[in-house]
Amino acid sequence: MRILHLSHNGLPDMRVERAAQTAKKDGHTMCFSGPFIKGTGFPIRSFHKFYELPFNKFANAKIPSYWGTLKRKLSRILDQYRPDLIHAHNIVAAKLASEFSISFIYDDHEYWSKRFKAQARIGKPNKMYIRWLWTRWEKEVLRKAPATITVSRTVAEEHKRLCKHVYVAPNFPSRIESESLKMNFRKDNLSSVYVGTDCSRPSSSPYRNVEGLLQIFHDNDVGTLTVLGDPTLCSSRNIKSLGFLPHQTMMQELTKHHIGLLPWKKHWFHKYSNPNKPYEYTHAGLLVLTVSDFPCVTRHLEENCIVFDNYQELRELLLFYADDLDEINELRVKIRKFALENLTWEKRCESEILNAYSRT
Repeated sequence: MRILHLSHNGLPDMRVERAAQTAKKDGHTMCFSGPFIKGTGFPIRSFHKFYELPFNKFANAKIPSYWGTLKRKLSRILDQYRPDLIHAHNIVAAKLASEFSISFIYDDHEYWSKRFKAQARIGKPNKMYIRWLWTRWEKEVLRKAPATITVSRTVAEEHKRLCKHVYVAPNFPSRIESESLKMNFRKDNLSSVYVGTDCSRPSSSPYRNVEGLLQIFHDNDVGTLTVLGDPTLCSSRNIKSLGFLPHQTMMQELTKHHIGLLPWKKHWFHKYSNPNKPYEYTHAGLLVLTVSDFPCVTRHLEENCIVFDNYQELRELLLFYADDLDEINELRVKIRKFALENLTWEKRCESEILNAYSRT
């Protein structure tokens, strides 16, 4: 089968690439189409062709001239590549795919209508329009798609109200990404790590609120914090900012630390969220400290994560582990073994992807 992966985001995108690698292993042929291709994050080639498409804020809002250009260019790609199936990633790509006669599945990386509701300050008319439009599209796509793939059980249960066949593929790393890692065991001060862009800018997403996190490390003897992926954060006392790193470089960097943080303050949207960072942390052998209202994360990680309700509790946990690095290093082997046995894309996600394909 010839499969076109269609996304209104470009490459690299690890979820897109893992799904493509799954289908490739099953004997299918893959191509990708999106707004840009800036290389890939997966260490093995998954796509044999790439096509650029002019997704932009105007096309994504279905402004007629831009949407018409997008449809014409996709039509030419479909005529040239002749896919049997479109694997549409996220809502704009799925809406676009739904306007053609080729079968498609919807891969929902986010729960778009709930995510919009969770965002702060969307009072500008254009943002209010997008919220209304994409929420309407979400219902249309779920009704029309033969199958939907999403990231968590809580989202799947809600999507099943509109789509009969919904499959859950969490953002677990693949064994290919994980097995190449070389473990590092530090004996000096406690070292924590956070992957995200939230520390240096006021977040428009209250469900990713880390206000006060850096202060914990500035003001207390809790070791150091390394932040990955934040291009504008400057290093300071007990804070080391490394900016953006390619995916495999980032994964290897994680192994140099003791604790991986999911420190977003409590928010109702966490019920639906299933971020990839805690699973990347466990594959690097890190103990995960997470806010307590992530049911997906705590269910998947079991005893390999420690929960807290607020930053006072987080501070106390960091103080505790700063005095017992030997215990942390002993846990690391167990945590990594658990991740390789239970939290891999191959074990938990590949069958879900292929089962979704079988519904088309």
